[in-house]
Amino acid sequence: MYKKDAFKKLDTKYNSHMDTGLIGFATRYCHRQLEKFKREKKYSKVLEIGAGTLPHIDYLKHDYDEYFIAETSSTAVEFYKEMRNIKVYSYDGVNLPFEDNFFDRIIISQCLEHIDEPEKFLFEMMSKLKKNGVLSISLPADPGVLWRLGKLFSKYFIMKKTLNISKEEYEYMLATEHINSIFTLISLIRYNFKNQIDESFLPFKIKLVDLNLFYNVHITK
Repeated sequence: MYKKDAFKKLDTKYNSHMDTGLIGFATRYCHRQLEKFKREKKYSKVLEIGAGTLPHIDYLKHDYDEYFIAETSSTAVEFYKEMRNIKVYSYDGVNLPFEDNFFDRIIISQCLEHIDEPEKFLFEMMSKLKKNGVLSISLPADPGVLWRLGKLFSKYFIMKKTLNISKEEYEYMLATEHINSIFTLISLIRYNFKNQIDESFLPFKIKLVDLNLFYNVHITK
């Protein structure tokens, strides 16, 4: 129980920092870049998974009629309940509570690395898309070389100073959250959807994980 409570406190501190400083700059950069694909003028029904309290909705570059959010966090669910332009749903992290072929676009940003059985969840998301719908995924390039260098910088110069989190606490938090490596996730995506993907590496656009910090991909059903 002690470890669970301690982790919850760490997680709350870290999430509160995601929209500030260098981490906030990187988060906003990923959101903006995720809209750079050959998109339609309108996707009527849009679902975002695992938005936390930093949803992608303000970065959309297309029209929409309805915006849904699916969350495992009760705190995040409460956060969205007062927002009239967002319909929030709680889910178990495995099964999305929607009909098949329901959405025109699904967005999952900096979240798939946290999910158990990511291959199964990829197919769960794809099943909820209409034909020609788009699944947009943004991922950290962890544990690529450049990502590890950035993590070292954060560990020694950001976390302790701004959040009062020790190096050990920071390492523990990432170890328990980033349970899927970028190499595993890219392999799963390319193997299952190789003829359906539009991918990009950021910020340097070279198609090598070790020379970038993020990976964005759009999968068309």
